[in-house]
Amino acid sequence: MPDESSRGGWLRNLSGKAGKAAGDPVPKIGKPLELALAEKPAPATAQGQPARPVRGQLFRPGQLFHHFRLQNQLGRGATAIVYKALDERSSNVIALKILTLTDDWPDELLDEAKLRLLREADAAGSLAHPDIVEIREAGEHEGHVYLAMEYVEGVNLGMHATEGRMLPPRLVAEMCARVADALYFAHQRGVIHRDIKPANIVFDQRNRRVRVMDFGVARLENSRATRTGVILGSPSYMAPEQLDARPVTAQSDLFSLGVTVFQLLTGMLPFRSDSIPGLMQKISV
Repeated sequence: MPDESSRGGWLRNLSGKAGKAAGDPVPKIGKPLELALAEKPAPATAQGQPARPVRGQLFRPGQLFHHFRLQNQLGRGATAIVYKALDERSSNVIALKILTLTDDWPDELLDEAKLRLLREADAAGSLAHPDIVEIREAGEHEGHVYLAMEYVEGVNLGMHATEGRMLPPRLVAEMCARVADALYFAHQRGVIHRDIKPANIVFDQRNRRVRVMDFGVARLENSRATRTGVILGSPSYMAPEQLDARPVTAQSDLFSLGVTVFQLLTGMLPFRSDSIPGLMQKISV
């Protein structure tokens, strides 16, 4: 249980909030995820080739994907779309993340992206913490890798990271203290997030809770699946070593959290440039 010596202690002191009370419930993951990264290959097509996503395939509200009934779209990134969905096996509402890479991707990049998403489940699925989004299920269906995650009410803090929409400083400090404690929990278990930013932190104002989500580029410290020299994550929030594609550590996440705190308090990023090389230079100086 975090105390004032934990990662979030200094922020919690700033916010005037004490640590979580002893006895706060910590959710437990039901059965272990059957996610061995060397899982059986995707089903073969009639020509004997592995099934691949259909180019330009769209998913619509009401459509059945595997055993999930899609509802509204919650968000979209470069490689995935997240939907609110109903798990028809359990009747639970979940957030369903579907990898959206298509046939124009080279095989080696497509396979790496699929592996990265499954690694998100492998990493986050092992973290039973009240401020980390729970992974319920992961797999591949008709050539699409998917994650079924706990559905969290609230908005991501990216909505409050610009001037005129900022939250009170004390609330920012309180929330980021909880994020720091969640990261400490993950770091103690060998998991580095690698993409901490406001958009990956969900805030439920009604319950005054935060959740760290999207371990899509996280990796276990002893994993060799991430290729050397590949930049993963959001450059504006990256530590110098991550921009240089050098090995990342727990301190890399803390650097990103520091950038996040700065943006939430000021409405602007501390490092800005029109180019990646220019941004790298400013961050590294």
